[in-house]
Amino acid sequence: MNTYQVDNLEREEIRLVGFSITESLNNVLESKILGPLREDLEKRMNEIENRKGSGIYLIQIYPHDGHWTPYVPYQHVIGFEVTSYGEIPNDMITHTVPSGRYIKIIHKGAESQISTTYDFINNTYGGRPIDIEYWNDIHALESEVSQIDIYIPAI
Repeated sequence: MNTYQVDNLEREEIRLVGFSITESLNNVLESKILGPLREDLEKRMNEIENRKGSGIYLIQIYPHDGHWTPYVPYQHVIGFEVTSYGEIPNDMITHTVPSGRYIKIIHKGAESQISTTYDFINNTYGGRPIDIEYWNDIHALESEVSQIDIYIPAI
């Protein structure tokens, strides 16, 4: 059984520039679309004005009606944090995550094993409108020493 480091904290708003897709979890896992998206984003990082660091965020925004299953499409935003919005590159979008209280859960180990961490989150905290993942180094995601920070709203 895994043990997880869990913290409650206040987060300032997060301004992102990147890509957005609407897909179900099953389609994302089957097509592996997020890998090429984050690689394309990283290749184009120098096009993003006011970029804050080299870590990448994945925001998963679930349907408002709360009826989510792995078959239901929802919005995935993958992007770099910026200090402010400048000129937005062609085919990229902006997205702002509001400030507020969040619970931070750390997933340690390969990204391909993150479902065990989400099982813990779902069993402990239930449904929620949004998940935020922060990948500090996308090249180490399958490493056993990888760390992915997951933030969920504190309700």
